[in-house]
This record gives sequence, C-alpha cells and structure tokens, in this order.
Amino acid sequence: MGAESQEWQEFGRAIRRWREQRKMTQRQLAELISWAYSMVSRWESGDLRPSVEAIEAMDAALEVEGKLISLGFRAAMADSNRLRRGTVEAKASTRDEDEDMERRRLMRDAAAVAAVGAMAPVLTSLTDALAIAQQPLPGASVSQGMIDDWEHAADVHEQRARFDSPAVVLAALAVDYTDMAPHLGRSQPAAVQRDLVHAAARHASLIGGKWFDLGNRREAHRWWAQTRLLSEQSGDDLLVSWLRSREAGYRRQDPNENLDNVLLVAQEARRLAGDAPSAPLVAALGVEAMILAKVGRHAEAITTLRLTEETFERMPSSGNSRQARALWYDRTLIYTLTGDLKRAEHARDTAERLYPTGHRSATLLALHGAALHARTDPNEGTHRALQLLDALPAERRDTRVMSAGRLVVEVLPEKARALPGARELRALTIGSRSA
Repeated sequence: MGAESQEWQEFGRAIRRWREQRKMTQRQLAELISWAYSMVSRWESGDLRPSVEAIEAMDAALEVEGKLISLGFRAAMADSNRLRRGTVEAKASTRDEDEDMERRRLMRDAAAVAAVGAMAPVLTSLTDALAIAQQPLPGASVSQGMIDDWEHAADVHEQRARFDSPAVVLAALAVDYTDMAPHLGRSQPAAVQRDLVHAAARHASLIGGKWFDLGNRREAHRWWAQTRLLSEQSGDDLLVSWLRSREAGYRRQDPNENLDNVLLVAQEARRLAGDAPSAPLVAALGVEAMILAKVGRHAEAITTLRLTEETFERMPSSGNSRQARALWYDRTLIYTLTGDLKRAEHARDTAERLYPTGHRSATLLALHGAALHARTDPNEGTHRALQLLDALPAERRDTRVMSAGRLVVEVLPEKARALPGARELRALTIGSRSA
C-alpha cells in the first residue's frame, strides 16, 4: 500500500537520519533486518508503508529504543483518522461502513495483530462481521456486546502486559482503542456512556503505561490525562483510584519526575479508595509506601507498608492472589531501599517463587537482587546487574527495567559509585531514553 502521507514521509526521514548517524548504508540496514534493499529505499522516501515486523526490526537495528515504533504508530493513526474524518452519525451509510472496515483493517495491519500472522485477515473479517450483526443499545451507537468485549479486552491486555514487549501490547491496545474512539465522541444514553468510558479509561491507562515503557514520557502523560478524564466520567471512584495508583507507580520510576508531586497522586488515589478494604486501596497504599521509601522517608514508608498489609488481610477471604504476590514485590523494593537486607531477601525469595518465568516482574526482582548484593559487595552487585541487562533483548530493556537497574547504583555506598562497573551501569541506565 502506498504511503505518501506527511506522517509516513516523516517516518522515512527518521529512518534515514538514524541510519546515517550510525554510518550505515541502506544495504547494510537491509541485511541487518533481513529485508530487501529496495524496500528500505522506498520506506525512507515515504512512498511505502512498512509492516509492523519491519518497523520493530529497524527500531532494534538502529537502537532507537521505541522511537521508530512511536512514529509508526502515529503515522498509522493518521491513516485511520483520515478515513473516519467527517463520520459523525451513529448509524453509518454503506460507504461509511466500508470506510470503517478499512480503518479497522488498517489499524490491525499497522498496529501488529502481527502476532497472528497469516490469520490476521480472517480474524479481521470475523470481528467486523460480529460487530455488524450486533444491535446497538436504544439511542446508542454501540451494543452491550461491544462494551463487554472492550472490558474483557482490557483484562487480556493487562495480562499480556506482564509477559509481552511494550510495543506488542501497545499495538493491540491501539486496535481496540481506535474502535472505541468514534463512539466516545458521540451522544450516548447516560448508562451507556458510563460503561463505555469505564472500558476506555482502562485502555487509556494501559496505553499511557506502554508509552512510558517505550520511553515516550510526553505521550504517556497525554494518555494519563485522558485516563483521568474518562475515569472521572465513569462515576466509579474505585476505578479512578486504581488507575491513579497505576499512573503513580509508573511515574515513580522516572528520574525526571518530582517525586513529591507523584506522592500527591498516590495519596489522592488512597483518598478516592475510601476506608473499606479493597484492591484499589491496597494498590494506593503500596505505591505510596514505595514512593516514601524512594524519597528517603523510611519510617513513614514502613508504617504505610504495615497499613497496606493490614488492609490486605482485612479484604474478603477470596483475596486477589495477583495482589498478594504484588505485595511481596512491594516489600522487596521497600526493604531494599530502606536497607533492611534480611527482610528484603526473604521478600524477594518469596516473590520469585510466585512469579512465573517470563513475567516482567521476575526480571525486575532479579535486578532487585543485584541491588541487595550491591549494598554489601558493590563489584558483584553491579556486575550482576550489567549481566542481567546485557542478556535482555533490546525490546525488553524498557524504562521500568532501566529504573530497576538504576536502583543498583542508588543503593551503592558513596565511595563505591566511582567503581568502573558502577559508572558503566549508571551510563547505561541514566538518561537512556527520551523525555
């Protein structure tokens, strides 16, 4: 498909700029990503849109850490927006339906339903057929089945986010949110609107998190602002609290953030959760405790951790097992930061048994273990952290992983920070991604 849009031309110029910065020819880049040389030339000229596989391969080969993927998403979104521009009525004409189907096809192709390979066209056709067959709710542009599907999709995306790379998860999120977006701009009955923004807020929160993981703080903050707007419209304070805690949990890992401001976000999440024991309240308290530990308010951090544990214990006996292991993760980080090595080691050992292989938190816990070693043996701790980071593929070395790597440097005794391993680790993890 020909591109020839301003966004794809900008994308092409970015490829050329980063390739030339690395003193790489088009042919060398093509060989690195196992693609035809002529295709690289057409991508750079902006007259051909690359597949998601090609975009991810070039991003890794050029070592731009998600920036090329970001530009590709923006260009794909622009394609989608051009197709649906001007469509404002809830009931589309046949021509509008054709355009809407093409928009969905574009997003699935551009955003990466790549994971299903040759099955993508089949799945797209089935999804479109299902949507057309469902009757909208009275006075609405969506059916109950569509809303239920988007809520379920948010659960699926949350699960995938624990194992898949940020680019793959963001790709899938882009498909679903782009399907929701036209309905968010239309007049809906109050009950339908509440349900619709509830699902959309969950997606927007995850999108913000994945942009953060890819190192694009500007996009992350834009999507967190959208999350706040949508979640508040839902009228569900527990949802607002949960998503505010998630935002604070991400932002506490940004070295450019003012942590006093992030602490206010966590405390607002705690207020919104109310006093009754609940998963959102446990999440808000846990994030607050981690931020307090991070800013050196250790006694307050431990007190808040104790309150987190007490609140979790007062939850119904069917308590969330995922939240139980998350609490062990919180303990690991808090005790590591406060210097309670015995409790930190116990918490990490327990958490490691609870998280399956391949889970994102398993990687972070391994880096926490390196931080524990760094307190008593700086050379061994920094060496272990460097080994862990070096073993990860480029797409896995995202913002949160680098934050865990920085923790090793942060807990080092002052004199040990001048060691070669410490300097190397600091250079690798500090300022390694765009603001």
